[in-house]
Amino acid sequence: MNEIIQRMLGKRCVVSLDGTFSSPVTGVLEGLEDNWLSVRTGKNGALELVNLEYVNKITELPEKKK
Repeated sequence: MNEIIQRMLGKRCVVSLDGTFSSPVTGVLEGLEDNWLSVRTGKNGALELVNLEYVNKITELPEKKK
């Protein structure tokens, strides 16, 4: 699975997580190390780390037209 995610690095995506209380993470996929995915989120550029064991789906978002 890591090879597939590596192809999506640098793209804006929605990362859906398993679990009852988990909300999706939206942002630019920045890095992949061991079993962790780093996602740069929001306008303030916060960094979130997501454990790949809980990832259900990753969806690439289309580029915004200018």
